[in-house]
Amino acid sequence: MNSITKKLKQHIVSLDSVEERLNHLKDKYKNKTAVILAPGPTLKTYDLNTLSNRDDIVILAIKQAYDIIKGQADFHIMNTYNFDKYKGYEYEHLNSIIFYGLSKSYVRDQMQKLAIKPHPCDIWVPVVNPPYITYEQCMHKSADFDKLFMLSNEPQTWWGTSILYEQAIPMALLIGCKKITTIGWDLGTGHFYKDKDVNFKPTAEVKETNESILTTKELYNWCVRNKIEINIASKTNPADSRFNRINNLNEI
Repeated sequence: MNSITKKLKQHIVSLDSVEERLNHLKDKYKNKTAVILAPGPTLKTYDLNTLSNRDDIVILAIKQAYDIIKGQADFHIMNTYNFDKYKGYEYEHLNSIIFYGLSKSYVRDQMQKLAIKPHPCDIWVPVVNPPYITYEQCMHKSADFDKLFMLSNEPQTWWGTSILYEQAIPMALLIGCKKITTIGWDLGTGHFYKDKDVNFKPTAEVKETNESILTTKELYNWCVRNKIEINIASKTNPADSRFNRINNLNEI
């Protein structure tokens, strides 16, 4: 965990509104590398101990990836899909900043899920989804990656498969990181915590994933235009080949 995260957490929870909390986080990790841990199968093939107690990085753990990194996570990126509303997460401590995205069309139902345990939540924002937009307008289909800056300007984000687009990259940009490394972002090869056949997916999810892969060409071009660097630690991610791949976490 970065040395500034605990103090940031203590301050933002004293603020009344989501807008104030997001504004206080702006650029607080400027010029640091955002390390996004996604729950793909390759996440468990890396020695994450090399990330411990480094002040040159900020760790954003997506959903079940928290179970691997635990209290070293600076941010826990969450939504209520594929989520155990009765068990939730057993946090090592509550110094990590817990950030939820709730589908705009289901905010009330998803907030009720969070109330069952109840679950800690420091910041939540609506994710603009159908019927407020069409499928053609979502990030992974439209390749409108300027929407990744939305969270930096207003307290909401835009639908895009996956949560990496909806919340993790937007939060990394808001906190001032223009260099990003993903670990376990495997794009279409399942999750490390599932025992069932990782090749089985509902038809709609396969379609979304395939379109996400296709538009990584535009994502790379967008990153170049905006001077954002994304490096990928994954031996299976089929994203555009121009993204730099790293094999050793000491390269971060």
